[in-house]
Amino acid sequence: MDLTPADRDELAGMLRAATADGRVLDIRGGGLHSRRGRPFAADDLIHVGGLDRVVDYVPEDMTITVEGGVTVGEVLRLAGERGQGWPQAPSQPGATVGGVLAAAAGGRRRLRFGPVRDSLLEVVVATGDGRIVKGGGRTVKSVTGYDLPRLLTGSLGTLGVIVQATLRLWPLPMAERWFAAHGASDDMLALAGDLLGRLHRPTAVIAGPGSLHVCLTGVPDDVVAPAGMHDADEPTGVGTHAAAPGGGVVEAGVPPAALPDLARRLAADGRGYEAWMGTGICRVAVSAPEDVHAVRDLAMLHHGHAQVIDGDDALRTDPFGPVPAGADIMRRIRASFDPAGILCPGRFAAAEAVPA
Repeated sequence: MDLTPADRDELAGMLRAATADGRVLDIRGGGLHSRRGRPFAADDLIHVGGLDRVVDYVPEDMTITVEGGVTVGEVLRLAGERGQGWPQAPSQPGATVGGVLAAAAGGRRRLRFGPVRDSLLEVVVATGDGRIVKGGGRTVKSVTGYDLPRLLTGSLGTLGVIVQATLRLWPLPMAERWFAAHGASDDMLALAGDLLGRLHRPTAVIAGPGSLHVCLTGVPDDVVAPAGMHDADEPTGVGTHAAAPGGGVVEAGVPPAALPDLARRLAADGRGYEAWMGTGICRVAVSAPEDVHAVRDLAMLHHGHAQVIDGDDALRTDPFGPVPAGADIMRRIRASFDPAGILCPGRFAAAEAVPA
């Protein structure tokens, strides 16, 4: 059954009823991050699109408070009217704020502006058993206690439904431009290393097979093409994790210093990838389960990890890899938020793998 609550109280009632009846729930915002985790059968699908109100916007404080179903595009539109933006968000205007936070789905500008979790000041969540819980504060000085916003960022809906969030905004830069260069992959990785050491706070340095894209922001006189690069558009494809039909995307995370070698090995294997230099993040195109395992093996060889962030069911039988350290703690935390285990069970990384 498809359910669309109109407010947090109606949502909480739905969660209490599902807990009492033992009905498994899936949570859906814009649907852009729905192909994460293991495939699972849900009794009901809760759409958060009805939670679409802008609660408060204080341009002077550079904060905006919205319900979880508000789209990224709406936040960018409102903030943009006052010369502000949310640079940690991905370039996917149809995504919802709650979905972006639940998936920790930050964008390519992470190198300069940090991960999406750093933009979340306060969060209100409806737990699996229908409690309404708030954590953080709308100003940094008011924050005390357990860091609930960071706990919920990346939880993939397994702890609760994000019903409201207060985001930290940034002033829009006077200028932003993308530049590109093309050549042998080794040469592009060498150029990336040189630019990371030479440029002052680049916004993004993105290496791909035979290409390098760089984003610079600042005053117009400073935003000029590095030597050997030309004006370009922001790259598209695997970095936005928009998988082709039948394909998928694996996101690997390794120590930033290990990323160039990981990229070289991916290039040698003929894989499509997008390495976010300086951050340790690399998104890799895959088309079969053996591709997922191959990418994960390379990531683990570099003391990292890898998970499927987009893919059909065949690619998601083992989306997370080995059960993470601290799995027992993760299970106890989940039990305190979702005692009946009804929320998105296939997206819980500490769950024991089960046959598809």
